[in-house]
Amino acid sequence: MSLPFRVYPIRRDEVLRRSALRNPSPDETKLAEEVMRDGAYLLEYHITERPRPMDLVTEPVLKEALTGCDSVIVFTATLGRPFQEQAESHEEPEKDLIWQGLAAERLDALVESYLDYKEKVFEAAGAVLTAHYPFRWEGVEENAFTATRIVGIGFHPEQVRGSRCRTCFVTDCPSRREAAQDN
Repeated sequence: MSLPFRVYPIRRDEVLRRSALRNPSPDETKLAEEVMRDGAYLLEYHITERPRPMDLVTEPVLKEALTGCDSVIVFTATLGRPFQEQAESHEEPEKDLIWQGLAAERLDALVESYLDYKEKVFEAAGAVLTAHYPFRWEGVEENAFTATRIVGIGFHPEQVRGSRCRTCFVTDCPSRREAAQDN
């Protein structure tokens, strides 16, 4: 089943950053380009979502973060078995960090693309989404290729504690400007 939205394209600089390659040598750049090219062909994005009532949330900190929400969506994002198998089974140790960096960047891209899509769907109904938070769903594997998150949905925006942050994909936001000034 295909996704009803497009996943953001691979951000080379972000893959390099997450691979601990801030100033890569020409050889490291070549390896990174090779991993990104190979990985792009192997990705099989998948989202599984479950709308749930607020009583699912029992952890006090999470409950407070989702104040004002009417319900939540618990979702799992995965990059697919072929991508994971290649990332774990290749015999080139110098590529390990790059595969991990690519997996982290792709999971973020998948989560943000999905939430942007859901935000448009709920916006038409007058609802807002909160920031997303890690969520441990019993029986769902957590690894570098799978992420389970929870996001709140509020139909009374004035009561929702905080709105969704897109610091990973919006280049002109306060969080990015502040982070750039700190470096």
